[in-house]
Order: sequence, then C-alpha cells, then structure tokens
Amino acid sequence: MNRAGSTYRSRTGAARSEIVVAFGLVVVVAGLVLPTVQAARADAARVQCRDNLRQLGTGFLEFEKVQNGFPARRLKNPKSGWGAELLPHIGQAELAKAYSFRYDWFDPVNKATSETVVKAFVCPASPKDRALTCSDVASPGSRNTDRTTKFSAKGAPSDFVAANGFKVPATGYGINWPYPTGAADNNQHQAMIDDAHLPVNRITDGLSCTVLVIEQAGRPQKWVNGTRGRGAGDDEANGNARGLWAGYGAIPFHPVDRADGTSPGRGDTTDCVVNCNNQHSVYGFHAGGAHVLFCDGSVRFVGENLDGRTFALLVTRDDGEALGTNDY
Repeated sequence: MNRAGSTYRSRTGAARSEIVVAFGLVVVVAGLVLPTVQAARADAARVQCRDNLRQLGTGFLEFEKVQNGFPARRLKNPKSGWGAELLPHIGQAELAKAYSFRYDWFDPVNKATSETVVKAFVCPASPKDRALTCSDVASPGSRNTDRTTKFSAKGAPSDFVAANGFKVPATGYGINWPYPTGAADNNQHQAMIDDAHLPVNRITDGLSCTVLVIEQAGRPQKWVNGTRGRGAGDDEANGNARGLWAGYGAIPFHPVDRADGTSPGRGDTTDCVVNCNNQHSVYGFHAGGAHVLFCDGSVRFVGENLDGRTFALLVTRDDGEALGTNDY
C-alpha cells in the first residue's frame, strides 16, 4: 500500500515537474518569437503606410492633369482641404459625390461623409481611435444660412499633412538662405497654396526635389519624442482642425530642439525635423524615420538625422537649390 502510494506520489511529482519544464520552454520560445512577430507587424505597417501615401501621390498627379495644378492645401470659405478634393482620384467616387464644397466640412450636409474613415489617409502604425469632434458656426461663404448654430462632426483622421509655410529659426540657415527668418507667413513657397490650384511650372526646383505632403502621424493627439502629450496639440476643436482628411490639410512646418522636442529650432545641429514632434514636422510611428511624398509622386523614407536646412529646402519649391536623394 505504501509502495503504491509512493509510486503515485513520485509519478505526480514527475508530472508536475514536466509541466513546469514545458511551461518554461513555452515562455522561452515566446520570448524568442514575440520580437520577431512584432518586427514583422511593424514592417508590414510601414509598407502599408508607404503604399497609402503612394496612392495619394497618384491621386495628386491625376488631379493635376485634370485641374492643371495641385489641390488647394486648404479652402477657407467654406472650410475644407486637399483631402476632400482628392477623393475622386483615390477610388472614393461615392464619397466625392456625397461631399459638397458649398458647405463646410463639419456642416450637417457633409457630416456623414467627413466622419467616414478613408484607408488611404491613415498609416496603420499610428494610434487608433483618434477622431476629433469639432464644432463651429457656418463660414460666411457657406450655403447654410444659419450663422449662429454650432454644427459638430467627428472627423475621420489623416496622417498626412501639407505645409502652410516654413518657420525658419531666428538665427537662419546661413548667408545663402534665400528667404526671411521668423514666421512661416514669411516663407509661403510650398507646393500647395490656399484657395487655388498651384500650376506645377511654379515648382521650379523640380517635382522630384520638392515635398508635397509629409507623414505627420498621430494627430489630433500630440506626440513628442515617442511620448503622448496632453490635449490635442495645435488642433483646435473647431472648423480649423488639422489631422482630419476633410479639414484643413496644412500647418506651418518648423524644426524643434532635439532634446525636448518642443522648443523652437536654433538653426544648428540640435534641430530635429523627424520623429520629434507631430505638430510641426515629419513624424511617424516607425523605427528610424518616416515617409515623405514628393511632387513627382515618389515616396521616400527619411531618417531622423535629416537636418533643418535640408528639410526647409525640400519644402520650398523655388529656392534655386535642387537636392538629390544623396543629399539627405
């Protein structure tokens, strides 16, 4: 009896030991496999993000052929942006038919359309659930005659933004820099302009040397050096909101201090324009860099060491200094 009981206990103990060993092996294997799986997912998200931006690039070129110029970066009265203008050229014909430029993007007429997520405007590496509810009264040019009621729409996100000028640090970028320092309004030389379609012959630096749209992912959330900040950054919760494909599609670009990700750039090697701040320059949730769309429809992955002066030259359409891909 005792021998039988002893045998039972030894078998039970052995079985428990085998379970512990097996569990340990599972943990070890999982520890080895998980980073590989995570890396594969990150690579897939990066590729899809690039492909989405390429689709937008094709849409821009098709738009230019029809309209003899690139879309307006923003339409101010009624309020809208390049995202809405691009819809029929990126496989969104039905949404395009439903959208009316005679009303603001947040107007009840456009509410359902503006709240529709469009895959081409989203980078899958970005945080989810980022729609921003915006409220505003109708613009003076809107066909909606109600000028007192605040209309609301929970706009669908866009991870891609155009430039509304370039703010050069007060110290400038050397004696050969062709434009003023200071406010972005002093440097309105980007590939898209307000309320009009810029002809490509005004992009004298060359289409392959001039930035059209950058990845500025994570909006309307604010992200600094990989950490989410408080609030919604520069995005006002009104009709001027950025980070939404139907809303204003542009914001001033400028470098920031690499150390804190928030202080204005100083025009030296401490400047950062990639993955330091998603309110002012290039920002992606990818290791080592983010994507940029050029006026010829090409998409390039730019690294985190891109300097402020080179970025400013790439954004500027007519500075006279054409850059090749080996320059950055």
